[in-house]
Amino acid sequence: MPAAVLEQTINGLMSGSVYVLVALGMVLIYGVMHVLNFAHGVLFMLGGYVCHFFFTRVTGSYALSVLLSMGVLALVGIALERGVFRPLHGNLRNQVIASLGLILVIENLVVAVWGPNALQMKVPATEQLVPLGALRFPLQHLLVILVTFAVVAALFLFLKFSKPGTAIRAASQDRLAAMVVGIPVERIDWTTFALGTALAALGGALIGPLFLVFPLMGDAPMVKGLAGILLGGMGSVPGAVIGGLLIGVVESLSTLVLPTDYRDSVAFVVMVLILLARPQGIFGVRVRGED
Repeated sequence: MPAAVLEQTINGLMSGSVYVLVALGMVLIYGVMHVLNFAHGVLFMLGGYVCHFFFTRVTGSYALSVLLSMGVLALVGIALERGVFRPLHGNLRNQVIASLGLILVIENLVVAVWGPNALQMKVPATEQLVPLGALRFPLQHLLVILVTFAVVAALFLFLKFSKPGTAIRAASQDRLAAMVVGIPVERIDWTTFALGTALAALGGALIGPLFLVFPLMGDAPMVKGLAGILLGGMGSVPGAVIGGLLIGVVESLSTLVLPTDYRDSVAFVVMVLILLARPQGIFGVRVRGED
């Protein structure tokens, strides 16, 4: 039983790390622009396809392909912010409609370019096994966890100590006050969107070698990432990290006592129970004027 618990905990941390990358991107964008981008899942998927393209057709280097996919998706994020979401700023209904439309556009574009069949991305790390106690895990499993934790640490340092990070935090706390003191809020908007989409691309690129790259691969991480955001607290970066990891670990551990078909249900039941006890989430704060 201890070996089974360890195995499922590692698996949960791996899947939870992917949810964290999706959740972080969504939280950053929502915090600065108050845009809940439901197309974030297809950007995650697009990151997997772009990484596959660079790895199999251009570089042959997985690490370089991951970085290039993040760069390409950052540019896509800037284009989406300037061309789609900036003109709709302040109109939540149209933002939601636009993001849902983007899902169809990007999915169909991917099918047109790469075809409807799933693609396989073979990297050496998926075949190398690392012993942990009596168990052995693919190196890629551990890389997903380690890279995510490194990115989270780097993001916290960036937001806390860098000048652009301080500007992002200021814009997320009070957009109007940030403009008054001279912070270029429009530049912060596209910077944040680029950062958020790059994190989504990183998630897709990391998970691609472990599973197949296919047009719907971003649906589950999108939903679980959103669940992690609600669990941790809407607009909270630490909450997105803790919430995403909790969702991943809980759903994996639940398979020890329940059929695997119920793992998604268990994760959401836990989320609902916590939200009933604390509606703003674990790290969320009550909005001014809220009862």
